[in-house]
Amino acid sequence: MNMYNKQIKVWDLFIRVFHWTVVILFFCNYLLSDRGQLFQRGSTLHIYAGYIIICFVLARLIWGIIGSKNARFSSFIPSYTEFKEYTKKLLSGEHPYYEGHNPAGAVMIVCLLAGLLITGATGWLASISDSVDGWQGAIASATDIVPWGDIHSFFANLTMLGAGIHITAVLAISYLTKENLVRTMISGYKKSK
Repeated sequence: MNMYNKQIKVWDLFIRVFHWTVVILFFCNYLLSDRGQLFQRGSTLHIYAGYIIICFVLARLIWGIIGSKNARFSSFIPSYTEFKEYTKKLLSGEHPYYEGHNPAGAVMIVCLLAGLLITGATGWLASISDSVDGWQGAIASATDIVPWGDIHSFFANLTMLGAGIHITAVLAISYLTKENLVRTMISGYKKSK
């Protein structure tokens, strides 16, 4: 077997389950949230899907510290210089090989994780706006002048925009590098260089 065709493990099971679970639940909550749809805003299904997303993102943050090599933030979050050099190479037609995330993908992952957390937190705050008892009631009354539903919608839209950019970039980089990055996120394996 040619050494360039050797398959290497890139993404562990947790990363793949996290990725596809969050993708499915976020898209369901976003695309099926209009009145009368399965994940209607404010419905139990919409709220619990949001809770699951928040739990998965928090678990991903922990896994980013203690997880496998490519899952750790320390192995893929680029410095400004690394990001700038990668961007220069990309714009000049070079497509450097990265075992895990390339620097642009790493920045997008951080933005998406932040977007998911903010969307989830503002959704939770919007869902407790009618609470009057206990600690949730105290939070609701202390923040009752804030339009949490509108803020939640803004961040859901912003996160969806980021997801669209991410999907477009994955498809473009897959085409340019002849690597099937979607298959890699399903199987966990990709060709080594």
